[in-house]
Amino acid sequence: MVSRTKTGWDAYCRCPVVLAPSEIPEVMKKAIVTVEDKRFFDHGGVDVVSLLSVLKGGLTRGGSTIPMQLLKNLVFHDLRASDVLTRLERKGAEVWYAGLFDEAVGKEELLAAYLNQIEFGGRDIVGLYRASRHYFRKEPKDLTLYEAALLAGMVKAPARLNPLRAKTRERAHERALLVLKLMVEQGRISDKERRQAEEAGIRPGMLPEFKIQAQAFTEWVVETWGDKYVQPGETVRFFVTLNPHVQHIAEQQLSRLIKDGAVPPQYDAGAVMMALNGRVQAMVGSVNWSQRQFNNAVKARVQAGSTAKLPLLIAACEAGKSPESRVLDQPVRGSWPANGEQGYRGQTTLKEAFASSRNAAAVRLTQELGADTVATVSRRIGIDPGPAADSSFVLGSYSSNVMTMTAAYTAVANGGYQIEPSGVLAVVDGRGQVRADFLTPMRTRVIPEKCIEPTQALLREVVQNGTGRTARLKHWAAYGKTGTSTGNADAWFIGWSEQRVFGVWMGRRRGEPGQAVAGAGAPATYFGRVATAVNEWAERQQRLEEQRLANARTKRGLDPSKTVDWFSSLPRAIPLPDTSSAQERPSKEKRT
Repeated sequence: MVSRTKTGWDAYCRCPVVLAPSEIPEVMKKAIVTVEDKRFFDHGGVDVVSLLSVLKGGLTRGGSTIPMQLLKNLVFHDLRASDVLTRLERKGAEVWYAGLFDEAVGKEELLAAYLNQIEFGGRDIVGLYRASRHYFRKEPKDLTLYEAALLAGMVKAPARLNPLRAKTRERAHERALLVLKLMVEQGRISDKERRQAEEAGIRPGMLPEFKIQAQAFTEWVVETWGDKYVQPGETVRFFVTLNPHVQHIAEQQLSRLIKDGAVPPQYDAGAVMMALNGRVQAMVGSVNWSQRQFNNAVKARVQAGSTAKLPLLIAACEAGKSPESRVLDQPVRGSWPANGEQGYRGQTTLKEAFASSRNAAAVRLTQELGADTVATVSRRIGIDPGPAADSSFVLGSYSSNVMTMTAAYTAVANGGYQIEPSGVLAVVDGRGQVRADFLTPMRTRVIPEKCIEPTQALLREVVQNGTGRTARLKHWAAYGKTGTSTGNADAWFIGWSEQRVFGVWMGRRRGEPGQAVAGAGAPATYFGRVATAVNEWAERQQRLEEQRLANARTKRGLDPSKTVDWFSSLPRAIPLPDTSSAQERPSKEKRT
């Protein structure tokens, strides 16, 4: 939610943890339908019976179904004024689109989407997952029937029905009892189940509250897209790419490394995880945002170290060289460039030289290919080495940032296509106008197809047998490159596993003495821990979804190929005044 005021910006990430339908317990589904839309599974988006009662009793009677409420909460936030005309406009918009919405998305997905975005109390408790962790310290799947009834009852007025506050605890309990009574009356549970739920009450778990620091990502979104899409005095909703669960893993693993002493106090950090299409799923701006509000992932201009050797690999392939081609690892003049403690090897293979990060071999190969040629490849994949790059630029003598370098490696991971990092899927104003749509990214090839496999093989060798061995994963393939600048001022690891690219930078605060960090150390370890945790989580999610689809096919003969993403399907499902295919449309041309 981005508001533009006279004095600046007020922006925050609602950041719900998105639960798939299979992750929401049946008791929660029954409870929320009971109090919010008792004929949800029977109507086609609009409950005619409730709507007639609204017409008879006035707009204060409500009559909104779950699809209508979802539309109101997601896009129609400018239509909440109390005057009759505004209410009529909002209600008319909800009724007009609710049927199409219901048909395009499906009941289970709509119910999950609704529970994922409900506010259960303030900006930090959005969605069922965060509410379950906040109020009961447990996962949603472990909710009791009573707890589900309590949460469903809270939706009406979270502040007045807060079960944790002494002043509102009894009121929340009475509301939960009412929900249970209604569930019996509607035939969703038995009277015996109601009595057992009342006796069981709340059974809190042991999990900590789910919290993330999304300020760096939010700042990046506002500074990149805010001026273009938000006018003074407006509040506009940005549907973003951030994955709160992945963000949580990135923050958690960094905190553990710091606690273990692997990241010295003299070092700050920045990290970005993005999908193969450049959509940013997680962003770490600093070691502790509450102490230092500077986004190292985007704003820090730092030396790239040996991560800058990536365009050299591509240029070598384009020149006809293979991983087994011979290169000379000897100094160019005197003892420059140095290879550190490993010394010089003389004749070696490109594969060994890159895996061992041999600087002398890299500079000599750059001279052989031509510094201008390699610099051209570097700019093509998004890394600007400066206007007058000489052969030493492949050692990372120029300044860059984590976002830029990660995007360049993503171009290799995704098969050679240009990457424009994105944090936004769509921009929708408070009247349902779609101001920008980034759901279909452009694909422009920047690396020849013949060079993808050899380049990936070399990056795999770095992790298997080279300087990136610390980043190896037990159950998944990993690719990447380490980098360390002069004096260990900057330490890098950028790589990918299972279609997610993670770029890590750790930098010593200038002029501060203390323990030194190299790219093969804490950055590579950080990559390995985050990649492992994210891969494990993603595999669990995939198994749950496969199980849900299998159950759905058994029950209803559902074709899983017809299951669509609810948001991306919306523009196609709803008739638009203008069906032109431009990526961005003026607000008057498109309504969601």
